[in-house]
Amino acid sequence: MKEKKFRKALLIRLNDEQGAIAVTVAITMMALLGMAALALDMGHALVARNQLQNASDAAALAGARALGMIYGANPGSMTGYTLTSGDISSIVSAASVAGADNQAAGVTVTVSAADIATGNWNGTTRTFTPTTVLPRAVRVTTRRDATANGPITTFLGTVLGKTSVSVTAVATAQLNPVSIMAPGDMNAPFGISEFFFGTYGCGDTIQFAPNVPGNPQTCGGLTAFDQGANANNVRSIADGLAAGTYTAPAVGVGGTLNFYNGNSGSVWMSLKTLWQTEVANNGAWNAYIPVYQGNDCSPGAAETVVGFATVNITYVGKAGDPGNSVCSGSNTSTGCIRGTVQCNVFQGNGGSGGGAFGTFGTIPGLVE
Repeated sequence: MKEKKFRKALLIRLNDEQGAIAVTVAITMMALLGMAALALDMGHALVARNQLQNASDAAALAGARALGMIYGANPGSMTGYTLTSGDISSIVSAASVAGADNQAAGVTVTVSAADIATGNWNGTTRTFTPTTVLPRAVRVTTRRDATANGPITTFLGTVLGKTSVSVTAVATAQLNPVSIMAPGDMNAPFGISEFFFGTYGCGDTIQFAPNVPGNPQTCGGLTAFDQGANANNVRSIADGLAAGTYTAPAVGVGGTLNFYNGNSGSVWMSLKTLWQTEVANNGAWNAYIPVYQGNDCSPGAAETVVGFATVNITYVGKAGDPGNSVCSGSNTSTGCIRGTVQCNVFQGNGGSGGGAFGTFGTIPGLVE
């Protein structure tokens, strides 16, 4: 009798435990299924996010390149330029086309015009300020959400009550300071010290010669580019530039150029002829010139290039010429070269990443 009661109690206990195990298994399976759904759908969303980032990068670069082409078509300083409606349309069109070359989660990316903005990027604070007045950057946001292209449908997220997920990506591309001059870009045998830019900048007068010791405004000199630094080579380069028979070499940031610090009447005659030729042919001599490292205001050796500037050469003369007195320190034994450093000039392709000396390239780089 006692044995029968024991067996009956044991069966009841086993049935109770089986029921508890079944409940535990069901709860565990639901949790595992939820985790699997979360992992699967998050992975899918992350892939889509990377695809959107590719689209944003391509669109921002294309939009900024269109901006560079607008500026590049207008030689000289662009200070104060405001984008026209046609300019903005070109930028939006370029960005939209580049974005549509990409897909995110199987959907071709459509970039809304409202998600394409021109402005300026602050690399220190990493902030973008929208503007249409001389912007140097284009920011693009791509989406898979209710605003554009639709949210991404989840695979198993319905288990957790999540039927879709929204994803966005942002990229900013900028026109950066020039870092390289291609063969023939440099059209004057001058260089300017970065020391000048510690006190002065674009819009200010630079005096290449004569040099006044300790005065950053007269910190510059003559260069023979990659040739030996002597009067004959500087004169030959000036003559060749005036005649259109000389092509200046390519040079980039980190490269070196040879500088000459002597005086020669024949050099000044050739430089004056070059100045007059440029003014006659182009209305002005906007010289693309290297900025060299350090504070040597009378350079006479190889100097390292740290960037490039554009200078409107306003006077070139030699001893005894009318107007020679316009240069500080000028006397009967020295020549005189003066100019105004230009702001916001966009020159050719120009590379990206040189020092900020007022001259920018037209091929953008990603900054965000």
